[in-house]
Amino acid sequence: MNTSSFELQFLGTGAADYDWDSFGKPGVRGSTSSLLNNHILIDCGATGLRNLKRFSVPFSTVDTLLITHSHSDHLNVEQIVELSAARKKPLELYASPESISKIPKTETIITHPLSPGMKFDLGDIAVTALPGNHQTDIPGEITLHYCFETPVGNLLYALDSSWLLKAEILLLKHLHLDWFIMDGTVADDGDYRIFEHTDINMAKHMVKTLRGMQIVTDDTQIYLDHFAKTLWPIAEKDRQQKVAGTGFHLATDGLKISR
Repeated sequence: MNTSSFELQFLGTGAADYDWDSFGKPGVRGSTSSLLNNHILIDCGATGLRNLKRFSVPFSTVDTLLITHSHSDHLNVEQIVELSAARKKPLELYASPESISKIPKTETIITHPLSPGMKFDLGDIAVTALPGNHQTDIPGEITLHYCFETPVGNLLYALDSSWLLKAEILLLKHLHLDWFIMDGTVADDGDYRIFEHTDINMAKHMVKTLRGMQIVTDDTQIYLDHFAKTLWPIAEKDRQQKVAGTGFHLATDGLKISR
């Protein structure tokens, strides 16, 4: 599918500590997932299909699924199979070999194993799989970030993650980012989860360095995503206060960014 426009919709922006039995109630974010140009889904985890239903996205319009890693809030096998069954043509699924090993062999899903540095095309979008800094329970699994080079700008989707790895930066150094989706699991410094996630001060430090490398510029729109319920204030005004003066935007379920 070729396109000369860009739209990313945040379908779910919550980390794994939300009570998804209460999905739909005020303050309960969906499991982290986003939809690019109305047909490329990034992650389908705990509330994956409910995220789509919530924002009236027909399952049949999703032709491509990119998985970042095998944690259950990003990959739910039953929901992925149901999503694929809603299509007339097979669902194209891109993920690490370890994530793919969880997917049953079926005629409704075509799997594409990825390793960091691999580049592939989705229509007129060039996608590069990048190494994330996040640990799973599967030995040897490397979590994936995705860089999208589109006709109207470049997007780095970097969830979940702690500090960006040097190997990732080397693959990005030739690019200017128009949009940067950063891990925002942790608000304040001092929490042990920074060893595989990011807090605001870490994000500020990385962005400052990326500015020096001209990967990020004053025109780059930076969004924090994947918020832990227990590590951020509940009230929106208090959340916004946390990022006041940083230039960061806070993603919310349903928010769209476009060009």
